[in-house]
Amino acid sequence: MSSLADPWIGFWLPLALLCLATGFWLTDRKDSRKRLSGPIFFVSVVLIVAFGSKTRGGDSSETALLAVLLHMLGPVALMAIGSLVATFSGPSPVGPLPRGLRPLGFLMAMGGLFWIGWMLISEPPDAIANGIGETIWGAWVEVFLSILILIATLAGSFCVMMGDERHKEALTLAGLTIAGGVMFNEIMHNGSEGLLAAGWHQIHWEEMMFLIGGLLGTLTAVLAFIALVYMAEKRAPDPDVIAPLSEEEKAVVDAVLRLHLEVEESE
Repeated sequence: MSSLADPWIGFWLPLALLCLATGFWLTDRKDSRKRLSGPIFFVSVVLIVAFGSKTRGGDSSETALLAVLLHMLGPVALMAIGSLVATFSGPSPVGPLPRGLRPLGFLMAMGGLFWIGWMLISEPPDAIANGIGETIWGAWVEVFLSILILIATLAGSFCVMMGDERHKEALTLAGLTIAGGVMFNEIMHNGSEGLLAAGWHQIHWEEMMFLIGGLLGTLTAVLAFIALVYMAEKRAPDPDVIAPLSEEEKAVVDAVLRLHLEVEESE
């Protein structure tokens, strides 16, 4: 386990293995390397869990980043799954779910938000209570709340404009907006458990622009990848021309057509 304390082995190696497993999974189904995607993915997850089980916020930046990832995984997954359940419950052209699950989806989304609120008022663990881990955690909370307020406000306005008696959805999104705004205002004015308001201000002004730049860089990378795929598909050679039917195949087709035409005429 001592070797796992090295970020190159406990963090970067499993990250590289995840990318490798994804690449193998995207290969052709007849490719023998596709079978390796499952075992490699399993090994990478085991390494991440083993490395992140004893994370400390004052350790290296990779350790702190993994600590924040593990702590935010629960509430974010709850909100994401709840949003999907609420979206695809009822009459939906893609993957319809039972209509009765929609309230459960809303409750899951609200539960994820209150989970984060509980984290802010409870004593933080050492992984996010000191060092760079505290900075990464605070920056993530600020970005999360800001995006939540923006998306919930826009989605609620869209529900109102769409009509069709979407009052429950609009009220739920309004509740998310208000709850996110209250949390953001609280940490900026009174701070949170273990972090004063001055600490939140420092994180806001020092890290927010860095994170915005990272998001813009990520978006640019995604757009560049899409452009690369488009160029590759555009320059791909035309599919091979299908050879015409042979005389034997023509005779079989002719016999089948004649048989069916005679049956239809007799009926």
